Amino acid sequence: MTALIVIFITLSLMGSALWIMPPKKERQRMALRMHARKLGLTVQLTSIDLPDKWDKTTNRQKTVAYSFYRLKPVVSLPKQLLLLPFEVWKYHPVADGWWSSELFEFDVASKSILERYGRLLTAIKITPEYVTFYWQEVADQESLDELAKLLFSLVELKNVTV
Repeated sequence: MTALIVIFITLSLMGSALWIMPPKKERQRMALRMHARKLGLTVQLTSIDLPDKWDKTTNRQKTVAYSFYRLKPVVSLPKQLLLLPFEVWKYHPVADGWWSSELFEFDVASKSILERYGRLLTAIKITPEYVTFYWQEVADQESLDELAKLLFSLVELKNVTV
């Protein structure tokens, strides 16, 4: 009887320890966020208001934002420049499957990264103070490295064409 009680207590302690550990998907997300911190990006759980196709209404979407804040704001940029993976009637096409709220010069390397990894992103927002990409964290660290290259190239953006 004593052996049965010891086995039961041991199994209950093991079950409690396994219940506390996060699942594999959460551990992968934590690893992505730590890797983003090493790259110099800020990670934030947030929501974004995305316009519909006719730009009449917005729908709020909960997502994760990876941002890079500029040391000094770029005053020549508009208040907000949105890059979206769906068509909005008054936005301008910038890459295959991507539209922008303002016209701007997009270099070839950034365009190829956006076309390769754009399916992972929900939106990209460029403001005078920061550049952010919104996504659901469904990639690996190599994809995050490429997306960080895209983000850092967009940080270099100084003005838009009118």
